[in-house]
Amino acid sequence: MTILATALLMGSTALMSDGGPLSVTVGPIITGLRPIALAPAPTGSKFIVCLEDGSVRIMDAKTRSTVRILAKHPDPAYAAAWSPDGTYVATGDERARIYIESPITGGKIREYRTHTKGIQKLSFNMTRQYLASTGKDDQINIYDLSKPSIREARHILGKGANFYGASFSPKLPYDISTGILGPGGRTYNSNSGQVTGFLTTEDQQGVFDVNFDGAGTHEVTAGRDGEAIVWDSKTRKKIGTLMGHKDWVVYAVYSPNGKFIATSSTDQTVKVWNAATLQKVADLPSQTSVGSPLCFTADGNTLVTVSDQGFLEFNNVSPSVKAIEAPAPAKAKAKKPRRRRHRGS
Repeated sequence: MTILATALLMGSTALMSDGGPLSVTVGPIITGLRPIALAPAPTGSKFIVCLEDGSVRIMDAKTRSTVRILAKHPDPAYAAAWSPDGTYVATGDERARIYIESPITGGKIREYRTHTKGIQKLSFNMTRQYLASTGKDDQINIYDLSKPSIREARHILGKGANFYGASFSPKLPYDISTGILGPGGRTYNSNSGQVTGFLTTEDQQGVFDVNFDGAGTHEVTAGRDGEAIVWDSKTRKKIGTLMGHKDWVVYAVYSPNGKFIATSSTDQTVKVWNAATLQKVADLPSQTSVGSPLCFTADGNTLVTVSDQGFLEFNNVSPSVKAIEAPAPAKAKAKKPRRRRHRGS
């Protein structure tokens, strides 16, 4: 079957919140690449892809090509993150190694190994000073990248909570939200390590992933009950539920403009939702049965997923869901100097 035919069969079209059409259609599937983690660059069309064999590369969704090979992990790396200022990329593997590298040169900047089990999630804070790692050892470690220490600056112990998917707020430098295998999630202050709030759900099965919108005003949790929940980040009150998956929701991410949410599930689908109305606007079947990693590229043109055969899949998004940049402040017009009149002699 041709790519065009596949797109016509598998794509979805619905209305955007502003009334225009949103189309999500399957593009090329790269059969040689088996991703297990994805993370977008803060701008443009590039993204990190971690592969089953431990190798890591930076790819360009626009050209579907590899632009840089990064250090290979001895074990598969299930976590990846790109710093908000674009200067660092981080990857974390099953033996708890975390590599910090330059996406420009590919050079390794730092390496950490302070968890006792594999890394499940990585997240930079808004200033890029701190990196949070969620380990499968029920611990969140905070690394201070401004200091040369190979130890974490502090750690937060779950003590049986079973942390999943801890993410820094994009607007508050010390606020972290994390899922737990219990009723919802928690929020922490990364400096003190103290609990600052709860994302309380009625279901007790737990949350696999947490992600914020770009404005930091809302967040979404991916639940083991097959539902994703949208929250007000300030009040920590539930706004609504994204219902439609038939099994665990493993990942959930906002589009760059914050208007849409993509979720993936072990039911072998990826769904896209209107973040305001909470209605489903696109449905992509034939995705990996373990729950596809998700990545909206920053230019808003591509949703990267993993197919049911485990291969890298590019889904075309139209029109773009990129973030709308605030207009630059208008420059004040310089006042012209007043010309003095010279009196005649």
